Amino acid sequence: MEKDKKNNKSLVSIIIPTYNRANLIRETLDSILAQTYTNWECIVVDDGSTDGTDKLLAEYVAKDSRCQYHHRPKDRPKGANACRNYGFELSKGEYVNWFDDDDLMLSHKLQEGVKELEKGLPNFMICQSEIYSLKENRTQGLRCQKLVSQNPLDDYIQFKIFWLTGAPLWKKKFLKKNRIYFNEQLYQSQDYDYHIRILALGESYKTSDRIGVVIREHERNMSNSIMDNPKKFLSNVIVRFWVLKNYNHLISNETKYYLFTLLYQYLLKSVNTQDFKTRMKTYLYLIMSLVYFNNSLKSKILASVKWILGTITKKNVYLKPFKVHI
Repeated sequence: MEKDKKNNKSLVSIIIPTYNRANLIRETLDSILAQTYTNWECIVVDDGSTDGTDKLLAEYVAKDSRCQYHHRPKDRPKGANACRNYGFELSKGEYVNWFDDDDLMLSHKLQEGVKELEKGLPNFMICQSEIYSLKENRTQGLRCQKLVSQNPLDDYIQFKIFWLTGAPLWKKKFLKKNRIYFNEQLYQSQDYDYHIRILALGESYKTSDRIGVVIREHERNMSNSIMDNPKKFLSNVIVRFWVLKNYNHLISNETKYYLFTLLYQYLLKSVNTQDFKTRMKTYLYLIMSLVYFNNSLKSKILASVKWILGTITKKNVYLKPFKVHI
């Protein structure tokens, strides 16, 4: 791990995947250059941009040696997750801050995070995030009011507490020890999946009520609906099923019911918005989720038959709610 020998400061690796955001990433990079904590490396990994991102990044690499520009290797799957993991492999910092190519990092973010993590035990520090609408040119308030909970795993799953990718500052050795990487098969809900896997470890963490990240809403990320892309739709379904399957022994009955209800709602949505293949996959994940509930075999079979009829015929009359027993 690299340190600033003069000031004995630990290196922070900021890792940013990017794709055709030349119109926004300049402000993102400027916000990183403005950090009061100066011992950082910024690793930008391009997912195949065609909008002049390479020219813009060349400008930043030339003017500041802390900035790096890489391209996702051709043997890695397309997507932000593969770019993040590749950037992580290249990183040399003691700390890691994932970041998005359209957000802003407030100047105190790294300074405050490093100061807290240098104290010892916590393996990550989470700041508050604010949403800013570029279209309306005004703040939309906090992304989530609460970051702390007595039951963080359950409450994160249910969005009672929440944070996105850029908010935490991580100890790299913690991530490596627990082999925490982004799932490169997911097209959405990757941060949800990532943070749930970490919270399931039972780790304590530090938070700050001070805003450290500004999430910029714009046309491209607001129109990023799960309904218009089968891969995104199924990623959301798969993650909810995985959480129920993998952490069934750790989560509350309320959370189990919440996850089942979501899976059922996804089936309803799939009937009106998705192709046959996607509908069938959604149906199968819902059926598999029934294993984790105590309903009779007969009731499960009856529900499964009705749901498959609704999935095939696209008739909601067969898609009636099902009360699970826990």
